[in-house]
Amino acid sequence: MKGSNLIARQVSRLRYQRGWTQDELADILQKTGWRIIRSGISKIEGGSMYVPDFRLIWLASVFKVQVSDLLPEIDWRAPVVDTLGKYIATEKLIPPAKLLLPVSFESAQFTPNKEERRLHGIRIEG
Repeated sequence: MKGSNLIARQVSRLRYQRGWTQDELADILQKTGWRIIRSGISKIEGGSMYVPDFRLIWLASVFKVQVSDLLPEIDWRAPVVDTLGKYIATEKLIPPAKLLLPVSFESAQFTPNKEERRLHGIRIEG
């Protein structure tokens, strides 16, 4: 199932390799200062819980692995959206239309066109 984080499968795999239950992993993380319970581990492994980047360092430390070991193998030749789409729900990858600001390429920098400037109240001098 696609979810909200890239590390779901790896956390589950690393926990399983160590013979830890979700409760045991939660207990270990609690001892290091992360306030988490078994259901939180379940949500991470199920991909339904977003995991901020600083938590990756926490997990890597507990598992005694590199942060990169928590990430899936990435095909760097494929488009980013396609690659991430294998792990993250599509609706989480595409920003809402109201957040997108179309740009045009002018004199080596990106600038909004006249219509976008008017719509968004942008004033550009010069």
